[in-house]
This record gives sequence, C-alpha cells and structure tokens, in this order.
Amino acid sequence: MAIFDAAGSPHTCQRPLRGLHASYIPNIIVRTHTNQRAWFYDDLILKGIVLVHCMSVRDEESCGNLRTLAKVQSLLGPALGKNTFIYSITTDPVNDTCAALGRIAEKYKARDGWLFLTGQPAELKSLRERLFTHGGGHDCSMNLLRYGNEQAGLWGGTPITNSPESIVERISWITPREHASGGYTRGGPPELAE
Repeated sequence: MAIFDAAGSPHTCQRPLRGLHASYIPNIIVRTHTNQRAWFYDDLILKGIVLVHCMSVRDEESCGNLRTLAKVQSLLGPALGKNTFIYSITTDPVNDTCAALGRIAEKYKARDGWLFLTGQPAELKSLRERLFTHGGGHDCSMNLLRYGNEQAGLWGGTPITNSPESIVERISWITPREHASGGYTRGGPPELAE
C-alpha cells in the first residue's frame, strides 16, 4: 500500500533522525542471538553507553576478544543492561546464525545488555565500513572496540586487546557525572592546559 502526500507524490515512512550521528550510523535491521529484531541506531545505539565490536564464531582471535569482554561485563556490574550495553556484531552473517550466536553468548555467559548481532551481509558490511574503516579503507573491525554515548555525541575507540580495566575506564570518560549544582560534568582525562 502506497502512501501519498497532499500533492499526490509517494510519501515514504522513514523514521525521524535523532542524535548527532543519526545520518552517519546506518539504521539497519539486526537480529539478536535470541532472534529478536531491532533497528541498530534507533533501538540500540540511542539506549545509552555502548561498546561495539566485530567478531566471528569461526575466528579464534575474535573469540579471544570475547574473553576480554566477558571480564568487562563483570566489571560493569549492574550498569550492564541498565545504561551500558555491549554489541558484538558478526563479520560472517552467513555462518553466524542467531542459533550460533546464541551458543557463543551462552559460552561467554552474556548477561542482559550484551547482544550478539547478525543481519543482512551487505548491510552489516556498510555498518562496519562506517564504524571501523580508517582513512585509506583499512578495516579495523576485528581489532577495535568503539565506545560511545550518542545522547552526548561522544565517541571513541580503543584496541580490543586493551585490559578490561582500561576499557571500563574509557567508558567512564563518556558517562555523565552529576554535579553538585544539578548539572553534568565532563568525564575523561583532564583537558589540556593552554
């Protein structure tokens, strides 16, 4: 069924853009390891503090990165699933089905707030290119962990091989801190003096 505007032109029902990077981060449909559908940007990125990385069930090195994230999950405590989320995106959606991702989530004891995601191959490739391609086209999706707070417009990246403690420290940099006067203060390392 087509929808037309007052002039008789076809009207598309697109979701409104929200957030600083809404036009940059693809709002693709992904499936979780529990076989639930979600809009990547609208439903997942806008939720709070996020950690995003890429992995494949068949890639031994990326599974080593999952051990690191399992430790990060422990360090996050009750914040995971409340205001902080981990998204593990497959680079091999043909083989990494929801069932295969479910088994890997179970293996690493992923709690609520840590989702393993799959989707259409071309759309996931587009997402990886936006989040993990550097300069001349080098794909660093298997080696980089993106962390962000889209509501505040703050994003960063760190090698996924960093210690769990270092990763959690970086998350603290983008987590708003309530100030005594009721406002929020900037997290992270001290600003450079002039």
